[in-house]
Amino acid sequence: MAKGKKKVTSKDIAMELGISRSVVSFVLNGKNKEMRISDKLTKKVLDLVETRNYQANHIAKSLKTGKTHTIGLIVADIANPFFAKIASEIEKEVRKKGYSVFFCSSNENKKNFNFQLENFKNRQVDGLILIPPINSDKILTVLGSQNIPFVIMDRVFENLSANSVNINNHKAAYDATTRLINNGRKKVALINVNNELITMSDRTNGYIDAIADNGMEVNPYLLQQLKYSNVAAHVNEAVNEVILNNADAIIFTTNKLGVQGVQAISNMGKRIPEDIAVISFDDTTAYAVAKTSITAIKQPLEQMCKEAVRILMKSIDKSEDNIDTEQIILDASFIVRESCP
Repeated sequence: MAKGKKKVTSKDIAMELGISRSVVSFVLNGKNKEMRISDKLTKKVLDLVETRNYQANHIAKSLKTGKTHTIGLIVADIANPFFAKIASEIEKEVRKKGYSVFFCSSNENKKNFNFQLENFKNRQVDGLILIPPINSDKILTVLGSQNIPFVIMDRVFENLSANSVNINNHKAAYDATTRLINNGRKKVALINVNNELITMSDRTNGYIDAIADNGMEVNPYLLQQLKYSNVAAHVNEAVNEVILNNADAIIFTTNKLGVQGVQAISNMGKRIPEDIAVISFDDTTAYAVAKTSITAIKQPLEQMCKEAVRILMKSIDKSEDNIDTEQIILDASFIVRESCP
């Protein structure tokens, strides 16, 4: 049986190049400039590392640095393409920093979320990126007192001072509503999830403000708020209700609502966009099943994940004194397609 390649250590690299292990360590940890190691020698080390089966001894490294070089990620629903994309992007970004990711899905359940947090703390992860369920304020407040770096994504907690990355949900919904009105639509409906997430209430308020600012009155029958626990069962009813009230445009505030809602519109014999114009939050390949391509509000997930990882790494490294809490708010963009040109 053929033997596998021997794992090459920093000692092997140093011996082959005739330099000290400390020089190899400085290069591999990005301190070559700080330690005034020449570009030529830095290149030699990196080239040799790339051509050999080099693997860092993470156990020894963690004993020396007090870090495990792992982070924990808890998303709301890994079955949702939106959160699956976040998990993929976070993993890609932390890998660039030499970190690995453990991830869990809370399914928007607070007990699950708390259990997963405790599990990550027992694993001694260096930091956390979290998409918490509703009513997690107390859990997060306790976490903040435990000196564990964390960043919240896609969630807003008004009474919590914590690192976070979000989009401007009010503006996104406001702009979507205004776009439909400017396209000549007179009765714009919103189908949303009725829970306590501020991200969702911000979308509702953005819609209401845009209706008012365009000299219209909000028709309560065109504003449908569905219970999160039973959304799928009521999307068809909500679409039917707004169409019976002469809606000529619908905004769906999540991709799950949008995918099922577009199918419901078709099942009712309505054409998109001739009869009903549609804009949905979160661009997803799931819309490929629709006969008409769907205009989407695209959240800048790549940028959001880069920001979340940047903030977390800064907190982990404590490279700056008196690190301020960062609350990043980014703008969404429109992916314009046939459903609302």
